[in-house]
Amino acid sequence: MKKEAPVTRETVERLCVLADLPLPPARRDKLVAPLSGLIAAANELSRKIAEGARRGVLPVTRFPGREEA
Repeated sequence: MKKEAPVTRETVERLCVLADLPLPPARRDKLVAPLSGLIAAANELSRKIAEGARRGVLPVTRFPGREEA
């Protein structure tokens, strides 16, 4: 497992470029901590869901508009 932060200033800068989101540097800096927290929480949830004991309680996802074969 990686020990470094999941989101860095460079990550936010790349995301802004890819999203064509012209945020000033001060606002980009303020995004690092919240995005890091969200990614860390999502990774923890993913690990919990992957546990064998929890596999039977996952909801079934259905996509409207797709026909059953």
